[in-house]
Amino acid sequence: MGARALWEWEMYGAAAKVDVLALEPNSRIQIRWGDETSGFTEVEWTFKRRGENETFVSIVNSGFQGDGDAVVTQALDSAGGFNMILCALKALLEHGIELNVVADKAPDAHVRPSE
Repeated sequence: MGARALWEWEMYGAAAKVDVLALEPNSRIQIRWGDETSGFTEVEWTFKRRGENETFVSIVNSGFQGDGDAVVTQALDSAGGFNMILCALKALLEHGIELNVVADKAPDAHVRPSE
């Protein structure tokens, strides 16, 4: 694909540039993100329809760098983050409940408007 996108999280004053490697509507998204210092990883989301109103989402994050302990730490952090977001999206989509899991995980990281 070769496209570059900027993901922004305004409430945290954070952003990440991602390279879009694949985009197949209703099927797959694959990106590469990171930087020269910490290294780059690839993330692939696949979406498989299951029944009339269900979709199974699979996420693979690969390319972690460092020694064994560093790779394990990065993989666990990544898995935990994606799992948290998927659970929150499930609650929102199926029950209309906004869990605020990201805000609750890092309450001191919020960018507060100047008063």
